[in-house]
Amino acid sequence: MKTLISFTSNSRAYAKWLESGQPHSNPDEVPLWLPEQTTKGDRYLIFVGGLDNTYVGWGTVESNWSTSQTGGWKGVESIRSFHRMLKEPISGDDVFAATGFKVPRMEKVVDEKFAKKLWRAARGKPLTQTDRAVEGILTESRSRSRNAGLRLAALQRAGGFCEGCNVNFAKKHGGLGRQCLVVHHKKQLKDTDQPVETKLSDLAVVCANCHMMIHTNRNKALSLNQLKKHLNIR
Repeated sequence: MKTLISFTSNSRAYAKWLESGQPHSNPDEVPLWLPEQTTKGDRYLIFVGGLDNTYVGWGTVESNWSTSQTGGWKGVESIRSFHRMLKEPISGDDVFAATGFKVPRMEKVVDEKFAKKLWRAARGKPLTQTDRAVEGILTESRSRSRNAGLRLAALQRAGGFCEGCNVNFAKKHGGLGRQCLVVHHKKQLKDTDQPVETKLSDLAVVCANCHMMIHTNRNKALSLNQLKKHLNIR
């Protein structure tokens, strides 16, 4: 069993296909592509490139390639598959941060070294029971390390909402608003000279605007409660 990327770069065509009920009567109506190496029993992640760059679903392959003899697919080599859509798209950049698997640019077979972590992360599943990690180790560039697993866990927990202004960015601009969300450390790593254990509860997910307001004063960040008071949010 291989792990595959089912890919489309045309986000508009993909959205139109979804809206029309995912028709399979004509190959021109299906915008998704699987690699030639696909075989029965493989599993795949559906990735929409273009403006979206998100994982949107997953599925399994139910047959090998064969040439259809009837209907709109006559003469076309195709396979049967069964897929499900995610409730919320998962950013390719966030998955890359958590797994090291680069944002796909075409349909492909996933390298085995990425397969297990990618399968979980791209479906919005925690890679481990990550709720804490050591951060703040000073690197050679003098920047402080961040734990990618904690970051993904925080983003998944937030569900697209900014914890400052309470706006659901997952519903902004067809899901592209998720790219505006950042992970904020309530306890600033710069305030200590030693690596520290960061708990998931020490992190907040906020939009870029709220994050900038939190750090207006570089020497002392606002707390979430202080930010909400400025925004008149209870």
